Amino acid sequence: MFSKTNSIKTIASLLILGCSPCVLSNNVLEARELLDLSLSELMDIKINAASGIEETIANAPAAMIVISAQDIEKRGYSSLDEILYDLPGFDVVKIGAAVSVNAYQRGYRTPSTQRTLFMVNGIVDNTLWGQIANISTQYPLSIIERVEVLYGPSSVVYGANAFLGVINVVTKQASSLEAGESFANATVRYGSYNNKRVEFAAGGTYKQLKFTLSGTLGSSDEAGLDDFPKQWGFTSNELLSNQNTWGSITSLSNDGKSLGSYYDPSDSWGIIGDINYGAFTLGTMLWQTKTSFGAAYANDYVQTNVPWYTSSSQFYLKHNDKFTDSLNITSLALFRRSNTWGQWAEAIPDRTDTNYSYLSYSDWNSESESFLLKQDYDYTLSNTWRMTGGVKYENKRLTKAYDVCSYWISSYCSSSDGEDSGPYGLGEGVFYSTDPTPVIADGTAADVPEDDRMTTVDKGIYLQGIWDKDAWRLNAGVRYDHNSLYGSTINPRASAIYRWSDKLSFKFLNGYAFQEPAPQQVWGGWSGRLSNPNLVPEEVKNYEFITLYQMDNWLHDVSLYYANYKNVIKEEAENAGERDVYGLEYRGRYSFPNFIQAPDITGYVYYTYTEARSSIHYDHDLQDWVEGEADVGDIAPHKLNFGLNFPLNEKWFIDTRINYVSSRELYSRNALTPLGIKAEDYTLVHLNIGYKNKPFSASFKINNLFDKGYLVPGFEQADSGNDFSQRSAGFRNSLIPQEGRSFMLTLRWDWL
Repeated sequence: MFSKTNSIKTIASLLILGCSPCVLSNNVLEARELLDLSLSELMDIKINAASGIEETIANAPAAMIVISAQDIEKRGYSSLDEILYDLPGFDVVKIGAAVSVNAYQRGYRTPSTQRTLFMVNGIVDNTLWGQIANISTQYPLSIIERVEVLYGPSSVVYGANAFLGVINVVTKQASSLEAGESFANATVRYGSYNNKRVEFAAGGTYKQLKFTLSGTLGSSDEAGLDDFPKQWGFTSNELLSNQNTWGSITSLSNDGKSLGSYYDPSDSWGIIGDINYGAFTLGTMLWQTKTSFGAAYANDYVQTNVPWYTSSSQFYLKHNDKFTDSLNITSLALFRRSNTWGQWAEAIPDRTDTNYSYLSYSDWNSESESFLLKQDYDYTLSNTWRMTGGVKYENKRLTKAYDVCSYWISSYCSSSDGEDSGPYGLGEGVFYSTDPTPVIADGTAADVPEDDRMTTVDKGIYLQGIWDKDAWRLNAGVRYDHNSLYGSTINPRASAIYRWSDKLSFKFLNGYAFQEPAPQQVWGGWSGRLSNPNLVPEEVKNYEFITLYQMDNWLHDVSLYYANYKNVIKEEAENAGERDVYGLEYRGRYSFPNFIQAPDITGYVYYTYTEARSSIHYDHDLQDWVEGEADVGDIAPHKLNFGLNFPLNEKWFIDTRINYVSSRELYSRNALTPLGIKAEDYTLVHLNIGYKNKPFSASFKINNLFDKGYLVPGFEQADSGNDFSQRSAGFRNSLIPQEGRSFMLTLRWDWL
């Protein structure tokens, strides 16, 4: 009734378990590791995210950070979301619900990670319906060459939703392989919370044919209540098992464990692969995550051990050809499907006696598809002038309202004719906590019906000019986009880079961008959340000044910026007010000779100052939003990230990372805000000990070395409050407990 099979998962398992790297030849051309480059050479690393073309970090019209494959290995990252915690300009909250983390870039607090464009090899992978960047464990790390992180609006190149910045994961691609080159590796990880994962990556060539293939598969029980050094009163087994609150719903089970106790299992898999022949590349990216609801919700409203799924399937054909010596044309045809589905167990207090509840165990589904055609042009007019441009057409077939069955009567349900209003007239699947057995109606249909679909068309065109001569590099561009629902928008960008000397340069940036309302907020309402078909796109204009200064042992990179946001979309699906964000970001890297006979000591220092103000705030007495400037909330004014890699010899190293987050005001809507409560500051220390002796490498990582207990701000409305003597005031915890010390062992073998 509530199960959905996915044959691709079986394929993923077979690929990961059955891929044999031994058939590959050993004449790989070993690339020079980025970690071994000098600091000056690091500025000459080629990136793609800023202008849509290959250029150096020094010449990019944006603030940038590049995380290399060697950074990932030496710091001991075991999933992509771990990288976010160490980046400047990000406030990261682990919520452990439908998505693993919320990452607010540059002070812009949102219900989820929607305003940062997330890409893999330049292909957008935010979900179609929610526009959410689900950055988690489903991406194989062993195929990644680098992660490009761009700060600031970038709609000129990417169109909608490159609003706060861009994260572009660049993997080893078939087209980059040299003749006769091959590689393969396999990775096994095991850690705390029964966290198990296997990965592989392989690539090779045969005559003119080239390929790469990578995959990951894993699961975890995630942190339990005893793994939170600092507890939160609305996250407890006592609440989850309370029979007055939950009644017969605790007789249900998931993953072999009954509801009624805290259990937060997750699993995921992912595949990335491509085949290249001449100018043509055929590729795919497939993944699925299964999560539970963790500590994000109050346990007198929501059960944790209930499954929730997100999946993405992308298939594309790319043609990249040098049409003439001066003109390069890249064409892309892409089909993608993005699904979200799962179950949800909730208890709504009976207003006549809040000790008891109206219960439901509901089934949810949304399916969206997209067909994209793109063509980009890169024309070199002379040694000084370069012109780029492109056109885009995208047809999206989107779910409108959430398809929700066995729920409240006002919800759209594909398997119901609406005539059965359930035992209490509230909905087919709504029953009472004193009922002896659960009432569970039929689940959703296999596919979302046509009457719950909407088709939109996006068209876009952009032009960008680059003039580079002597000490100056100027970049100016403009983009026109038209959406069949929201209409048209024009977004320009201009930058000037002045190279004062070989060691000192300045960047002056001005950019605009727009963020389309997520279809989930436009149409996806249900009894517990509003939707609004009259939403209009958010807008941002950004002004930024960057200084880059290269010293013998230090690379200094400092940004000062101001951003103004209009038509801000809140979690209640309303355009309301403006926001102003002022910030300073320091991005420093260093390299010093080791005082023992070993490679250089290297590392980074990142500092972030952020002031985020809103033109409106929530009045808890009136229970409404009102005019009046206030702190946005949930954004720490000060953050410091420090990393040090200390080689002991050519094979052994110790890597230390430190994260400091200052105390912060809570979001205006948070139930604790009128009480003057803040999220406290905290400092975390992480340690990774590694050994590398090709073809074998190993590392042992300890996160939160000193078992620091801390609470982070809740998400969305964060409306639970903190009166633990009675039922919580809302679904979402106002503060979320975070896990303490954890361990991870990683073993890797490279076939060359």
